[in-house]
Formats: sequence, C-alpha cells, structure tokens
Amino acid sequence: MGKIRLNNGQELGIIADGIQVSGDSLTLGLVPGDKNIMEYEILLSDMVNTGKIQVIDDNNEVFRIHSGFTKIRRIEKQMEITMDHTQDKEGNAVPVKGSAIIVELQRPDETEARITALEETVDTLVLENLGLV
Repeated sequence: MGKIRLNNGQELGIIADGIQVSGDSLTLGLVPGDKNIMEYEILLSDMVNTGKIQVIDDNNEVFRIHSGFTKIRRIEKQMEITMDHTQDKEGNAVPVKGSAIIVELQRPDETEARITALEETVDTLVLENLGLV
C-alpha cells in the first residue's frame, strides 16, 4: 500500500491502485485507518488540504503531484475491495480484501473558481467596511 500527503502535511494510506485520474476528476481509494467516513469528508472538503496532493513512494519520496482537485464530488465506503496483494508459496499474487473509503475529487471549472474568489473578496471588503477586520 502507498500513501498520499495532503497540502497540510497530513499523510493518508491508499489501497493498491488507489489513485485514478480521468480528465478533471481524481479518485482516491483510502485505507480507513483510524478515521471514519465523516472525518474524511471534513478533511477532504477543505480546499486548502486538497489544493496539492503528493503521491509518496516506498522511499518516502514524492513521485507525483496532483494539483487543483479541490471540490469533493462523492465519498463512500466500499466493502470487500482489493486493498493490497500478497504472494502465495508459488509466487502468485493473492488479493487482500477489506473496506476502503472512495473519494472522488474534481477540479472546479474556471467560472466557479472566479466566483468563489470574488465572493471571498466581497466578504473581506464588507468586513473591513464594518470595521470587523
């Protein structure tokens, strides 16, 4: 099993073949570990955390970076999914089954990103005008 590092430095375990990229979507197969689905939703809904996702190899080095997948599209728990592989006495691959958290992240389209930035600017200006900042 591998792992990813979020932009906030937190590392999460991923299942075998646990990263899939298709156009503007990034699907992660995460090892539940000590977090439940709600905790993963909170963690991965934060755009700061998912702004840059680093894929870490067995030597703890970054070998791929996925940027801009900041919008959570779906999250679900799947049972009896292939988590990893081991080998039998003959050297054949044997799947290790377990449950995983599947998260699909999406890159927001340019218009959506601009609207979000404008909303943040307006909020800041209003707070400054009211003397709250």
